Amino acid sequence: MVKLIAFLKRKPGMSMEEFTTRWVDEHTKLSGQLPNCRGYYINIATPQQPDGGEALYDGTAELWWDSIEDMEASFNTEIGILAGQDGDAFTTVRAHLYTTEHTVIPFKGHP
Repeated sequence: MVKLIAFLKRKPGMSMEEFTTRWVDEHTKLSGQLPNCRGYYINIATPQQPDGGEALYDGTAELWWDSIEDMEASFNTEIGILAGQDGDAFTTVRAHLYTTEHTVIPFKGHP
């Protein structure tokens, strides 16, 4: 199992509320259809950050596939291409990090 962690920064002039609505309520109508995706979480940055300043990113996404090949094939489908274009429409940064997960303390109820 591999996980993609995406780091997103909203477009200038877009409020956090607009960004959250655009991403969670609208973008996921496309991105939630990515073929063979086994799980998908979105995390929105809170107003309070450790240094008291603004977060480097406005949110992250976590998406799981059985393999990197499955993930990349998913992104190369028509829905994957449309989802990428849609993501670019409301972000200035959409950086992807491919990872494998190592659970230290499992969250009760976490898949």
